[in-house]
Amino acid sequence: MSQVFLYLHVLGAALMGFYLALPFLAARVEALPNGSAQHGFLSVLFSLNRAGQLALIIAFISGGYLVGKGGYPAIWWILAIVLLLAIGAVSGILGGKMRKALSDASGSSIKAQIGAIRTLSSVAGILYFLVITLMLFPNVFA
Repeated sequence: MSQVFLYLHVLGAALMGFYLALPFLAARVEALPNGSAQHGFLSVLFSLNRAGQLALIIAFISGGYLVGKGGYPAIWWILAIVLLLAIGAVSGILGGKMRKALSDASGSSIKAQIGAIRTLSSVAGILYFLVITLMLFPNVFA
């Protein structure tokens, strides 16, 4: 059973890898020539953000099972929970900003939200980098 949860955990982590690329992809939205192209690209990023949120839930639940089976230091799992919840919060706020930007199909409302989208995507990328670092080195806190 542990192997199944480990597989789900790694699968969720791989799907959340999108958050490492998101700051670079969000920066490309403004470089697109017109509003409809920006709208299309941002709608893809919005869908990928939703998939990342689903992957976060999968990783959170499977990680909870794996932590229960392993002997990890309390500070490690507290940091892991806080960082994963922070990613969930930031990606949720990011999704809201993307939804507002996508409210007009012509792409005219993207310009008002793109600064916040770029900032939040950078924060999500940094948080995910910290999660990956924490997961690779759990014994630093032992």
